[in-house]
Amino acid sequence: MLFTLSLAAQVTLTLTPQSVQLDVDPLQFETVAHSWLTNTSDEMKTFRWVRIVESITTGWESAICDMNACYSTTVDSTDSNTDVILAAGDSTVIDVHIRPGGLEGSAHVKVAIKEVGSLENRIEGNYHFNQTSSSSEVVRSDLKLFPNPSSEYFQLTDYDKIDKIILYNLVGRELRSFNAYPGAKFDVEDLTRGMYLVRLVDERRRVVKTLRLNKR
Repeated sequence: MLFTLSLAAQVTLTLTPQSVQLDVDPLQFETVAHSWLTNTSDEMKTFRWVRIVESITTGWESAICDMNACYSTTVDSTDSNTDVILAAGDSTVIDVHIRPGGLEGSAHVKVAIKEVGSLENRIEGNYHFNQTSSSSEVVRSDLKLFPNPSSEYFQLTDYDKIDKIILYNLVGRELRSFNAYPGAKFDVEDLTRGMYLVRLVDERRRVVKTLRLNKR
């Protein structure tokens, strides 16, 4: 028991909040989950973090920001050159950035933080983005556009529960809206060549899925 209490006393960092849940709008460049890491000890401490991507939709990217920098999506951890050094009582942001690339999806990212030279002084944050039930994910994954690329029109593989089709450019400007019904074809012949985002909306105005359309 004395040994357990001794270990507990060595944990001198907090992460607030330690668990974050956020919705991601695929038309936004990124969504950011904010947390604050605080050194609760009475002396300066050096910390390092590790990003653990538990799950993420293909096409999505994640990145971490702290007091030193906002790192690229390929950086999974800090090292001796990028240590997080906090004086007694000081704090730093530990932010998780999600970049959906115009795609519907979900992600679960963990950030494990530990003091350099101390195995016991550590904490972990959990960041959930668009975490949904498995049945909902199956419905989303089945919905596709065809033909894609398209030169004149596109259709859906399934119209069930879809009420509106809203077309956007890549900067999020709404270009046109269509009513959805079985067998409907959506005219894009007059659009210039390039990539567009197609948002599928149900009768309750909830976004079911956002897909990319290549107009040629």
